[in-house]
Amino acid sequence: MTNLYSRRRALSLFAMGALMSSVATPAFADAAAEAYVTKIGKDVLRLANAGSRGKATRNKFAVMLSRYVNLRGITMASLGTYQKQLPPGDKDKLNDLVTTYAAALFAWYVDDFKGKDFVVDRTAQQGKYLLVYSKIVKSGGADEPIVWYLAPQGGGYRIVDLSVLGVRLSSAMRQRFNDELKKSKGNFEPLYAMLREAETW
Repeated sequence: MTNLYSRRRALSLFAMGALMSSVATPAFADAAAEAYVTKIGKDVLRLANAGSRGKATRNKFAVMLSRYVNLRGITMASLGTYQKQLPPGDKDKLNDLVTTYAAALFAWYVDDFKGKDFVVDRTAQQGKYLLVYSKIVKSGGADEPIVWYLAPQGGGYRIVDLSVLGVRLSSAMRQRFNDELKKSKGNFEPLYAMLREAETW
């Protein structure tokens, strides 16, 4: 069973690497985007404050991630050059494994998402993405910042990346996938096995 150290390392690699520096345009108000993120953020806060842990909490995070985050797009992009080596019939399996793995990490660190409120600070345009800067307000200690990367979809928005607990999801996944697939010389089975470890947490 994966120990605490390796889970912390997994989070830092999966959901890390240093954040890629980029320049955003000056902040501006986008009421629709802020309302969208506020709803999701308050859902996360309620789930964290509920006090539950384990598989039940993991499953709730999995539902939330599947509903709001384009994990499939992030997953495929994170494969980089290895995307061509992914067996054609394995796309759904990989997406399911990534969803469970990500949800398990969020559930393991659920206490970090507890707080007394969720607030949006500002929005900014960065290339084709709209960034929403927010934070979980803590009763004691430093607030927990979360940055949401949004892209327009169907008259609304879809989360295409996020930075949470100091971690940029897409950068972390890319590093994690590259490390595993490089070691296995493009064999996806060890990567699947690593992701399945989350089912035992």
